[in-house]
Amino acid sequence: MKNKSLHFLVVILHLLMTGCADKEIDFVFPEPMILSMTDETALTLVQEPGKIINVPLNVQAASGLESLVVYLGAERYDEVSYTNNELSATYDFKFNVAADASLGTVYDFVVTLTDKIGRSTSFPITVSVDATYTITVETVSGKEVSVIQGKINGDFHFEREKTYVVAGTLAVEDGGTLTIDAGSTVYFRTSADNAVNSRLVIARGSRIQATGTAAAPIVLTSEKVLRGENPSFDDWGGLFLFGAAPTNRGSNVVEDGFVYGGSATTESSGRLRYVRIEYAGKDDYHALNLFGVGSATGIDHVQVFQCQNNAFRIRGGRVNLRYIAAIDHGGYGLWADEGWQGKGQFWLFQTNIPATLVPRNFWNQARSLELRNHDSFYDSSPRTTFQIANVTLIGNGEGTTDGTRRGARVRRGAIGQLRNLIVAHFPSDAVRVEDLPVEVLGGEMVLDNVRAFRSATNYAQEAESVFFQSGLYDVTEDVVSGIARDNYVGSVASAFNPQELDPWFIAADYIGAVQHTNNDWTRQGVWFKNRDGSIRE
Repeated sequence: MKNKSLHFLVVILHLLMTGCADKEIDFVFPEPMILSMTDETALTLVQEPGKIINVPLNVQAASGLESLVVYLGAERYDEVSYTNNELSATYDFKFNVAADASLGTVYDFVVTLTDKIGRSTSFPITVSVDATYTITVETVSGKEVSVIQGKINGDFHFEREKTYVVAGTLAVEDGGTLTIDAGSTVYFRTSADNAVNSRLVIARGSRIQATGTAAAPIVLTSEKVLRGENPSFDDWGGLFLFGAAPTNRGSNVVEDGFVYGGSATTESSGRLRYVRIEYAGKDDYHALNLFGVGSATGIDHVQVFQCQNNAFRIRGGRVNLRYIAAIDHGGYGLWADEGWQGKGQFWLFQTNIPATLVPRNFWNQARSLELRNHDSFYDSSPRTTFQIANVTLIGNGEGTTDGTRRGARVRRGAIGQLRNLIVAHFPSDAVRVEDLPVEVLGGEMVLDNVRAFRSATNYAQEAESVFFQSGLYDVTEDVVSGIARDNYVGSVASAFNPQELDPWFIAADYIGAVQHTNNDWTRQGVWFKNRDGSIRE
């Protein structure tokens, strides 16, 4: 819809400009348009009895909007008259499916838009009354499993005593809550066909309550594990949370058929605690996707293990994350942009594999931590503004050919505080800060209490010239004892306590994510995996 709307504006500007240049031209205004959020020219919707359908449509007419009429069959269902010379507007199509409607009933609607010079266009909407999700019982490796797929319009419960396999996209919508019991393992169907993918989606306004414990974590993993086969990095898509918190791309951003963004800064999309996400990242998806997620959402003790693409992807929102880790991520460890404003503490990223980005070369490199604002307009509001402390990033070796990985990079207008950071063993630069005016460096943008070592280049651009070479900051190339490509436990004392930033932070006056063997949050219960796939106990 964004591209079509942009084309519409370009046409209007062209007409205005040429009209000023030559008044003799007879203008031919483009036809009126009706656009869905996902750019379809017609909609086929499925809904259960007693549920409501609410679909926003964008209507446009270069000559001005005159009227909109919705027909159900031959009868008028709704109508709108435009009296303020509008060129565009949003129409919310709403239909309440009767509670006693029979399954299989079909309602045929047509939305007709007329412009000021009498031209019309139509947009068909078909509503079918049926179950929006299915559960079928299969036997896999001698075990009875429930295979679930579709759209859940309400609450649902994954019980620990049952075995669930998600096939295709399973979406929780209409304000529903998906509850997953502690100790549950949810499997995701795999396929050799790259076009066939499984993923779990929590739509805007809905929630997930996945609260495990160190002794009884929740595991989202490949169906191959259930079948006794060897899982792969890209067996399934990932977990998606869409929220209504602000982004700098707008309030209704469409991503793969779902919408995120809004103004609800403190909205909750639920809770993820002691959750391990394994073997995700198929077809350019990421393991955990947090799009426009609000600050009341709880994210802590989440591990991504062996992911083909990015481990954590944040787009806008206000979500905070504590005790997160990615072990062997193929793409980025964590990438945040689109005006994310949040906090992070105790972040661990360790990978021993070359980046999976295509094409693989020196210029196309994955970072363990990537913080951006906007790719084109660096000052876009809201601006990506972060407070992050106690981080350890370990790469795949400083001598790796083509330099396929970098450590931490702050760029394209992102600003904030990055403190108590260890970055080591990267084949390219370990820490880089760029794209910011000099007046914010050391003020709105602070890099301090950092140890970067044993990388091809330890500091680059403003990370080097302002924060390393100036001698004004505790930013050095000193080696931290114990830190190696195969070991992330280790720290050194820091003069900075992150509670100085905000009471949200836990007192931790040391540089690094894991202080020492007696304070190792990854070695609790059975929730965390080592690189070799064994449980870290």
